[in-house]
Amino acid sequence: MKEDPDKSEFIEQTALGFFARHLDGLNYPYHQTKNHPVLMSSHFGQDLYWDFNMIARANGNGQFCLSVNSFIPNRARLARRAAMAELICRINCELEFGCFEFDCMDGGIRFRTNIILPATDITAGIVEQLLRSNLSTVDERVPQLMDVLYAGVTPEEAVTPPETDNSSPPRFNLN
Repeated sequence: MKEDPDKSEFIEQTALGFFARHLDGLNYPYHQTKNHPVLMSSHFGQDLYWDFNMIARANGNGQFCLSVNSFIPNRARLARRAAMAELICRINCELEFGCFEFDCMDGGIRFRTNIILPATDITAGIVEQLLRSNLSTVDERVPQLMDVLYAGVTPEEAVTPPETDNSSPPRFNLN
């Protein structure tokens, strides 16, 4: 693995290199979009295969915005868009990092995580955490999204944990 670049000559491509090295280490295929500091890849989660991108943008004064965006391939039908918008609001209230976004016009769903920090603070660990938190959050929430999209589950039901049956006797007793 290459050493971290000299941060005095840090540009968007340099920041994007942190993502590229991490993906190389995971043996993830990816490609860079032409003329933009964006890498594209795909992830196969437990229940869904989706595309994601990684973006590095310079904000001035040595600050960079690093973003990971996951794109859910399933779009909400017109009849389910209000329910999906409600579900996204409910899920976002529970999240500590990142947010789901919903396009009410076309039913598109994505999940975004980002961080703004100086070039000198960008590390492989930060990039790894940004990517990992994005992909694991999407993977965790896909069942809720699909339940509302296709199973007629209400948004409230989708985010309510199932009740456990405590009526069975314990497997052992403490004296």
